[in-house]
Amino acid sequence: MTPMTARVPFYSMPMTPLLAAAIIACAVLPACQRQLTNANLSCVKEDMSPKEVESILGPPTRQETAEMPLQADAKTLPVQRYIYEENGNKVVIHFVDGKLIGQEGAFNQ
Repeated sequence: MTPMTARVPFYSMPMTPLLAAAIIACAVLPACQRQLTNANLSCVKEDMSPKEVESILGPPTRQETAEMPLQADAKTLPVQRYIYEENGNKVVIHFVDGKLIGQEGAFNQ
């Protein structure tokens, strides 16, 4: 004779904090998607890092690195650009030394 094991339905098992957090995250995440809107763009401020910008706008459509000429000298300064494009609108965000120095464009939404 084999010993009987009690079967406990899944829904009656105690919920661990990690499981509860995972369920809440799955339910809430679609509502918190990053969007390319002018409201979100207005949250992007000078001296932010690229990661901080991505936390607001999401990953850029593309990135590029270029040399920006300095006005006073014949030297150039390496600049990183994040380009966001959506529905024919384009926003370019400029970073120097890992800090936001300027932006141009709008999302027109």
